[in-house]
Amino acid sequence: MSSTYRILCLSHDPALTIDTPDYNRPEQAEEAIRAGIDGHTTCDLAIGRYSYPLVDLGCPASRDQPAQLRCHHGSTIWTDKDWLLLLAAAYQSDDPTMQQAIKAGHHDCLPWERLQRLRNELDLPIKENPRP
Repeated sequence: MSSTYRILCLSHDPALTIDTPDYNRPEQAEEAIRAGIDGHTTCDLAIGRYSYPLVDLGCPASRDQPAQLRCHHGSTIWTDKDWLLLLAAAYQSDDPTMQQAIKAGHHDCLPWERLQRLRNELDLPIKENPRP
């Protein structure tokens, strides 16, 4: 199955799909981020892999990311949509075990502030008062 790659701006709430051409390969989207996206020169950018709907989220290499994030990696890190949904459920859980797992885990690419902005792309229900 063929995929389409689109750049997402996570500086907006909810996240915006950047109105650039769709890409056939992730490397094309990575190159576009490296070259700079007009109107988003300091924004938090990610890459969505779509086989409609979103199936994976890519956090670009830190050196290419225009925003200052807590994560640091040398290449795009891809996260499956199902994992994003599980992580969002854990962030919003009132269960102390889930809250401890979130605190103990390494989610530098996906803190709650960033993940919840993808609610429209993930069709993610948001609790009124989540526990970040």
